[in-house]
Amino acid sequence: MGWGASAGGRLMAEVTRSSWDQAVRSIFCELSFAAVGARKNDDWRRDVISIMELKSKDPRGWLSINHAPGPSSHLECSPERPFLSRVVDDFDWVFDVSRRSAEQILVTLQGEWFTTSGIDDFDARKDSLLDDASVILGRFGESARYLTNMSAARDDPHADMFRHEGSYEGFTDYTVDCGVIAVSDTEVGVFWGFIID
Repeated sequence: MGWGASAGGRLMAEVTRSSWDQAVRSIFCELSFAAVGARKNDDWRRDVISIMELKSKDPRGWLSINHAPGPSSHLECSPERPFLSRVVDDFDWVFDVSRRSAEQILVTLQGEWFTTSGIDDFDARKDSLLDDASVILGRFGESARYLTNMSAARDDPHADMFRHEGSYEGFTDYTVDCGVIAVSDTEVGVFWGFIID
């Protein structure tokens, strides 16, 4: 088993199916989405669209989560269609974000309005949740690229996302949605949270 330092300096074991499943179940509870697809295109945005349209399967056969809200008579999005139809130019409003900040975003997806104040026992669970987020992003390797629709990353890709201010460029017709896209040479991941009224 290999070991390496995470972005937060913690020693983490190599990501396995078991550690992945545990981390995904920990981070992605209600009103969330987590899926990985193979990187098939030079333009990663095409692979992200395929995942958002539920046309991709995890190339390793590992756990995916789709707890999108719905269905609702006044919304287009639902578990059968968690994201609105997209074209590659729609990704002009996602912003590069550091791995540390991306890990923080994954943790905040559990909180009310994507803040840590909405996470039960956050202070006691912070390190454990960050470890789980590190496992999830660790799957994509050291050279992976991370992007988010959180506007705070536009101004500072290294922002402390536990104390961010800003808006979200939506990919759904839910009240608010936020997430992280992970891109490696071989895989693409979409990790998202949803808020409804």
